[in-house]
Amino acid sequence: MKTIHYLSIIILSFSSQILLAQNDTLVGVLRDISDKIIKRYPVTLGSQNPITVKTNKHGVFTIPGANLNDTLFVTIKKTRNIVKVPVNGYNYITITLENSTFNAKRSFEPDEALKEIMERERNKIVSSSVMNKEEIQKTGCRDLYCLLRRMSGITFADGSVRIRASVSLNSPSDPLVVVDGIPMDLSVLNTMPVEDVSELRVLKDAGEYGVRGANGAIVIKTSK
Repeated sequence: MKTIHYLSIIILSFSSQILLAQNDTLVGVLRDISDKIIKRYPVTLGSQNPITVKTNKHGVFTIPGANLNDTLFVTIKKTRNIVKVPVNGYNYITITLENSTFNAKRSFEPDEALKEIMERERNKIVSSSVMNKEEIQKTGCRDLYCLLRRMSGITFADGSVRIRASVSLNSPSDPLVVVDGIPMDLSVLNTMPVEDVSELRVLKDAGEYGVRGANGAIVIKTSK
């Protein structure tokens, strides 16, 4: 039976608040005891429905739609022992390997160099303003906000979501939400099951909807 060790980790977050019970993009960095990055190294999230990715040339791995309350698993090549670390609700994780074990350290603020690398990798995920059924299924997202975080035209700041830099879903100037051609209340983003969505589109310029679309639009087509 394989020995299970707990990873020694540095958990890094841009916020002082732990993000609980939500899916989001998880960005991590794998380093050795000399603070050198570890390239092309497999990392697995979860055990029931595992997602396995490899670090890139910068030692960075990204997992879109990750359950931030799940656990990461890494196998040590020499011993084949499995080490694990709870994500604990954070978006950013640095895992530091010390010889054949992991040394545990925690911090809320990354250094500037690491912050730049992780943010650059995180931003690469945002690539499209339209997502079809197949793309939606591949994300593994369980809510619409998780999907929106992966799309261009959407930004997240101070706990709010914005279309164009000036629009917030929590402000009086809300973007329009349209479901199967019908304008809906913003609360639908919290209640609509992801499996019902066949297409998700973000429109920065929604002139086709008249004055109501002046602040942009989130257009949803369902499979019903």
